[in-house]
Amino acid sequence: MINFRYHIVSLMAVFLALAVGIAVGVTLRPSVDQGLAQQAAQDRKQVQDLRAELTRRAALDTYRNVWADRVGEVVTSGLLTGSKVALVTMPDAPTSVVQRLSTALTAAGGTLSRTVKINKDVFDPAKSDKMTEALSPYAGELGLTDQMSQATRFGVALGRAIATKLPGTREAQATEIGKALSSAGLVSIDGDTAGTAQLIIVVTAVATDPRPTAQQLSAHIDMDVALRAASAGLVLAGPNSDEIEGTDVLAARSDATAVDVLSTVDVADLSSGVTTVLLAGKEQLLGSEGRHYGALSKADAPLPTLPIR
Repeated sequence: MINFRYHIVSLMAVFLALAVGIAVGVTLRPSVDQGLAQQAAQDRKQVQDLRAELTRRAALDTYRNVWADRVGEVVTSGLLTGSKVALVTMPDAPTSVVQRLSTALTAAGGTLSRTVKINKDVFDPAKSDKMTEALSPYAGELGLTDQMSQATRFGVALGRAIATKLPGTREAQATEIGKALSSAGLVSIDGDTAGTAQLIIVVTAVATDPRPTAQQLSAHIDMDVALRAASAGLVLAGPNSDEIEGTDVLAARSDATAVDVLSTVDVADLSSGVTTVLLAGKEQLLGSEGRHYGALSKADAPLPTLPIR
């Protein structure tokens, strides 16, 4: 039976436990405080070391970029003199890469004849009627057939609108085809140069999550191959130094046809990569087969062998 004595004993046990806990805490406190202080000191040192490492890496990145920019200017000086170049930007291509390539090719003596922005509708099967309607007046002249994929038909038409294998003035029909594509909302074409481009640089998108489907990547490559057939050379400039899986560059390197006719660069987002794109473009203009440069999967070499011949 629980009585008053039981309660007294219980309370005494509680107070005894508290007393023991306080005594133990007081006894251990110096060592606990010392351990916490040592851990805090180690954490502060680690933070200082990490900050120093970040500063060092930032300085090295700045050095590499400045070095690559200055050397690139020398290496590509006059490289594209007399050459007209079209910049074609895929949907979601980084604007910064397009701007840097535009500046670099002009500094290399080239003429930027056209800048083309491609709309996603080009690769949307649900929008195929829009393309068919825009190109129907020119289907015979362009040699378009029902057996061609939607992307191939677009590539043939765009190639006719902006490019040529040999230097020359832009024909009236090329201008009309470009206007038809623009009026259909498939592309935006800027540039007033009368001549058509011999070299096309296609700026691709970065790797995305989720990845594009195999069908989407295949459509992109179909368009690139058709563009290459209309011009003297084509380079895929991939801002893919962070990741190459699921990109147009790796798709081209893995395609049995594209790998031999297109040149690719997987580091176009780096200063050194911009120079490599121009060097690869010059190789294409000189008649080389497809060659693949950069640091990632299936690259043949970091850059072309110098001098470019």
